[in-house]
Amino acid sequence: MKKIILSLSILVGLMAVSCERADLPQEQNANNDNSLMRRQRQSSMFNYIQSTRIDNGVNCENNILIFPSWDDYWKTVVRLDEMVESDCKVFDSTVPNNISEERYNTLADAAGFDEDNVLRRFEEDLAFCSLRSKIESLERVWLSRQGDRGWDANADPDNHFIQDQAERALLSSNGEVIVNDGTRGYVYYKFLNDKGNRIEVINNDLKAISQVSQGKIPTENPNVIVVTPGTTRASYGCRTMLYEGSYEFSGLYAIKRSSRVEHPHWFSPSKIISKTRGYKKINGVWRPRRLLITVGINGQSSNTSGTAYVNCNQERTLHLFKEKRRRLVSVKTTNPLFSLQYFGIRDNKLYSYHRLYNITVNKDFYDM
Repeated sequence: MKKIILSLSILVGLMAVSCERADLPQEQNANNDNSLMRRQRQSSMFNYIQSTRIDNGVNCENNILIFPSWDDYWKTVVRLDEMVESDCKVFDSTVPNNISEERYNTLADAAGFDEDNVLRRFEEDLAFCSLRSKIESLERVWLSRQGDRGWDANADPDNHFIQDQAERALLSSNGEVIVNDGTRGYVYYKFLNDKGNRIEVINNDLKAISQVSQGKIPTENPNVIVVTPGTTRASYGCRTMLYEGSYEFSGLYAIKRSSRVEHPHWFSPSKIISKTRGYKKINGVWRPRRLLITVGINGQSSNTSGTAYVNCNQERTLHLFKEKRRRLVSVKTTNPLFSLQYFGIRDNKLYSYHRLYNITVNKDFYDM
């Protein structure tokens, strides 16, 4: 693949961030004709991240983020997850144990607590409209139209191939980001699915970026690269690249259980993810609701360990278990970035656990 620097002007701006300079020099901005640079904003939470605006059909102040490396991108995902967990723990430390669902929600609302507060502050700081906020808005509308059964998982906006809330906060509402890949400089990426299919634009081709972002792929343009990576074939009787999303109901309550085994790509590590999202019917309408939710990656019962297989042959024992009063509770394990190690699953060895009140599901990953 041709190694080309995306844009000297973007490189200069991002070098300023990586050197921990608080602001781009005013004289540089004044003399720079690149519209990406003129509208940039630097994060006060992560001084290496900037937001800017591209012509992608999304009307907000800034609609894409810029990272100096993929390491920084994934470091931010981890750090945001840690900050969210810390923020939630601080609030939980202020409420009594074993209080009712209603009392917990009343106290949370009074305190202005929300499990996504950290992610919202991150987005607002950059004046950025993210994939996370788009999905959140669309999901509430979709839920308001659902009955008591028969929810269509294919129509649920939350069933996006980007599963992690923190990662959703880093991507544009169209699933885009600009990252320095270390060899070609700053590259525009639009992600298409969890198989690693993506479109890249190099050489700061703003016209091509606009076309790709809005669904047109100018394949005759050498600055536009369509990537369709292959995947490693499973072996030793294991399976890879698994996903299942399903809904379970009990009276006024429902959960969505999501389980995924992701294959690695050169920019994204292999992961195993288990999520439980809780809903309650309030005044005749289904809504996301802070409930006592449990999720796990375990063995044939919730209190036993399960086994995943790195590259389908190296055992990795797992027992990840979390119970919180949240709208969404998730656990995950990740292989090292850039290692290209992948997770394999064998029959009856690893399960995805989900519970809300009298709803309990422990599902074999292998059967997904």
